[in-house]
Amino acid sequence: MTHRIGIIGGDGIGPEVVDEATKVLDATGVGYTPVAFDLGGHRYLRDGEVLPAADLEAIRHLDAVLLGAVGVPEVPSGVIERGLLLALRFELDLYVNVRPFVAPPSSYNHGVDMVVVRENTEGAYAGEGGYLRKGTAHEVATQGSVNTRFGVERCIRFAFELARSRDRKHVTLVHKTNVLTFAGDLWQRTFTAVAADYEDVETAYHHVDAACIYLVQDPGRYDV
Repeated sequence: MTHRIGIIGGDGIGPEVVDEATKVLDATGVGYTPVAFDLGGHRYLRDGEVLPAADLEAIRHLDAVLLGAVGVPEVPSGVIERGLLLALRFELDLYVNVRPFVAPPSSYNHGVDMVVVRENTEGAYAGEGGYLRKGTAHEVATQGSVNTRFGVERCIRFAFELARSRDRKHVTLVHKTNVLTFAGDLWQRTFTAVAADYEDVETAYHHVDAACIYLVQDPGRYDV
């Protein structure tokens, strides 16, 4: 079976990182056909396009996309991020961000084998907000966090399914429910409800600031 993989080197260190990543792909022996895309800050500076409709449509029909890094100092912050990265997330409904971390035991810790699962299309990424009286001494800027039961639940279920497939079978919810009382409450209630369907998976909750401490002191405590 041959996979069709989009290759977006992008800007800065991006092309170099992608070149090394493709060497890893080649070493696996997996059959794939690379499909190159010229996207990123340099493309925008050249012709003003961030994600042309034709490129987006072509990407829809691929099996995966390998992206290095995008953005250059000459392009205002947010143009490439929202126009390319977030556009791909929303258009392709890439609702889960999965980050595995593995490290062998050392004098510092007993080893790390965990996966961070983060919701990828809601929260602050939704872009809800705006200005009032912009440019005046009384300017107001709002930036909302959008959380839906549907979006939260599918992310949590993904995490539980992943945990069930692993040896430790443990999921920790990391949030800030004591301050972000509305979004946090939705996440906590949904987490508790979903957990009832996975009696073989153990659970825990940590405030995000506590989790940062634990990631330094004892990262091996985490599974998913």
